[in-house]
Amino acid sequence: MNEQQQLISETLNRLLTDLCTPEVVDGSESGAFAENLWQVLTETGLTAAGLGVDAGGSGGDLEDSLLVIREAAKFAAPVPLAEHFIAGLLLSEQGQSIESGPVTVASGKFVIADDLSLTGSADGVAFARWCAQVVLVAEGPDGLKLCRVPASDFEIVQKNSVAGEPRDAISVNSKVSAESVFSVDSQVPERIRLMGAALRALMISGALESVLEMTVQYSTERLQFGRPISKFQAIQQQIAILAGEVAACQMASHFVVDSFSTLGEMDIAIGKARIGEAVSICTDIAHQVHGAMGYTLEHSLNHRTRRLWSWREEYGNEREWQKLVGRHFAAQGADKLWDSMTAL
Repeated sequence: MNEQQQLISETLNRLLTDLCTPEVVDGSESGAFAENLWQVLTETGLTAAGLGVDAGGSGGDLEDSLLVIREAAKFAAPVPLAEHFIAGLLLSEQGQSIESGPVTVASGKFVIADDLSLTGSADGVAFARWCAQVVLVAEGPDGLKLCRVPASDFEIVQKNSVAGEPRDAISVNSKVSAESVFSVDSQVPERIRLMGAALRALMISGALESVLEMTVQYSTERLQFGRPISKFQAIQQQIAILAGEVAACQMASHFVVDSFSTLGEMDIAIGKARIGEAVSICTDIAHQVHGAMGYTLEHSLNHRTRRLWSWREEYGNEREWQKLVGRHFAAQGADKLWDSMTAL
């Protein structure tokens, strides 16, 4: 982490400690957008860190945005930082700037006609109800089109994930402006999937760090038989396993960050699979240590656990990515298996 990234991390942690309280997270799950949080993050340039100034961003490196998204996940920040970033990258490639208001990305079935009539639908669209625009890919008469569409053009059916985060169903049947439609190559849908998987992996890694911190702290505060439960060997052993999993996820997240600029499918697949498989192990241990307290809805561990369960499934869970990795290496044949594995 360089000096600028250290400053970003410290600033973000300070802001989120003040503005992303458990009450704010609870309010989001009850249907209230964390508008103050989004506004402050926007004013400080953190919602568009890593995007060029000409693209509506605040400049900096790609790693800056990935750091913001990962750190925000530690606090279960109920804002669409990942989706906003993906939309910003896609629009910047077309010489367009991103709006300051939240923008999300939809992956579904959309068709755009010669007269710019757009029809189609998508499910599981993150934070659609609170976003100003939706960026999507539609099939056109002469190839794929990237479209930037006002959220007001959509019919939105509000749905929530197991975490209580908005994952809405949207549909559209309206004309879009020519200035909001751009020709793109056939790889863009796959790039969106890989970017989404990479960012969810980073978010999981960040949230797991928070889970470890909570668990260690609780074990030093909870007393049994006149001493902290952290003094008991059985608890120490479980926390050691938890810490080992979190450390492995940290290393895997570095792997994901390094591969994000090229969107190497195998690199991201391995990272998402390894980080995703840690979720059950880590949350099981954390809740065993916390006991009944950790299961209460208002407890921060509950906030993290439900998001971890949700994020693990989005953009492909670990089983899907493990199958892809397995097929890739099996196709190399026995003679090349070792060389192909060690080349990563």
